[in-house]
Amino acid sequence: MKQLAIILLSTILMQCQTPKKELMPGTEFYISEHSITYRNNELPFGKPIAEWIKVFGKYDRIFQTTIYIWDDLGIYVSESEKNTDIDELHIFFMNLDSPLGQMGKLEEAKGRVSVAFIKEKDKKTGWFTSDADYADMEKSETVGSEAPKNFIYPFKIYSKSLNIEGAEVKAGMKVSDINKKREEADLPVIKYYDADLNSNHEDGSTTTLSNGYFTTFNGFLTPDEQAKADFYNIMYRQTEGEIEYIRIVHDKGQEYYKY
Repeated sequence: MKQLAIILLSTILMQCQTPKKELMPGTEFYISEHSITYRNNELPFGKPIAEWIKVFGKYDRIFQTTIYIWDDLGIYVSESEKNTDIDELHIFFMNLDSPLGQMGKLEEAKGRVSVAFIKEKDKKTGWFTSDADYADMEKSETVGSEAPKNFIYPFKIYSKSLNIEGAEVKAGMKVSDINKKREEADLPVIKYYDADLNSNHEDGSTTTLSNGYFTTFNGFLTPDEQAKADFYNIMYRQTEGEIEYIRIVHDKGQEYYKY
């Protein structure tokens, strides 16, 4: 009887020590190379903006006539270069209020630094700037040329988790974090797509800190394969070592990467 009790106790302890695999949390977005859904609704890629309004509601802004921004949701969609159908979706994990945004490091807002960042820099360097100059900067960033409405970045980031091919992706994750989740889900890791045309060959790296895109896409073997392509290119934009946004392009025999 004593031996049986010891065996049972040992079994319980072993079960307690066995790590449980973390389950993919419920998400609004499900994203894969062949299906993109939001709240279980297939997103209408290849259709005009009117169809997207049925899914997300009315957009908040139009940027440069072809980009439709939902500021509260943290996303935008854009029209194809060939017609007015939507072929691209961006989901943002950073915006102008994010630390890199305030430092002027974001891809589409380089050099646009916040007044708070300027003040802190001036304080550290001992540079003198008048209160009137700061006030002018604040005005420019509120209603002037540097105001958020003049940039593609939504006023809020997407703050929830994404389900990308069965692995969780969310704001604040780095490439290493994402690849850990993908490995746990038996998915191929994302790797750097070397498209910056510099002298450093970094294609396929999982550790480079260069700004640019990470993806699982390895390219087409033949022009015929490219012409028949019909799936979603999922790209992870890295900026200063962090994921800035997820970019999804619907490819239907077009140029796969639109840089």
